Amino acid sequence: MPEPADTELPLGEAAYRRLRADIVGCRLGPGERLTERGLASQLGIGVSPIRDALTRLDHEGLVRTIPRKGYQVMPLTIQSVNELFEFWAVIGPELVRRGIAGASDDQFDRARLLATKFTQVTRHDDEDTRKLALGNVEAISQFFDLLAEATGNRYLMAAHRQLIGEVMRVWTLVIESELLDLGRRVDDLDDIGDAMVRRNADRAAELIRRHIERSHARVLQVLARWPSVANAEVV
Repeated sequence: MPEPADTELPLGEAAYRRLRADIVGCRLGPGERLTERGLASQLGIGVSPIRDALTRLDHEGLVRTIPRKGYQVMPLTIQSVNELFEFWAVIGPELVRRGIAGASDDQFDRARLLATKFTQVTRHDDEDTRKLALGNVEAISQFFDLLAEATGNRYLMAAHRQLIGEVMRVWTLVIESELLDLGRRVDDLDDIGDAMVRRNADRAAELIRRHIERSHARVLQVLARWPSVANAEVV
């Protein structure tokens, strides 16, 4: 695990951010068992803030409570990944459309800058490929974070908050495990820069819809090649 959480934050918030980042980044893998005391010892903080953090993560669907046994990082299955992307295909385009329409100049400029970071990733050195691919995933996540905030709709923001962590977790798992053939853009958002420059919300939403559909198909293709997960949990 990384270094202990920022002590300037309230302990519960610091523990939540740390654990969420470790789950989304797959440093705590799908299906991994967790205990309050074990995490408290690892993070160097009390059990109570850990319990508060785990409760929040349970509500977000990133962990689940196992009575009398502690907690478990939410497992992934082919079915759960399929359902995740089906729901993301409903939420993502509308979030982008409303976010661009409602964004302040500052929010829009920051989102447009992030869109320029969706880089072409080609395979050369595996470690460099991995870093570039994960950087793309992070830039896309920040792009959606900004536009979700710009919608001003608390229900859309809550749905986004839960979904984006799961989407990032799936992509991180696939990249770390297989280092996809990344000759194309990871995100398939070839024209998003132009749509952002023109502030064309409908065009950007359509590009996002295509991106989610292609991502959905590519992730399922990769997972389906793993014999151990065809009818079981991804671990």
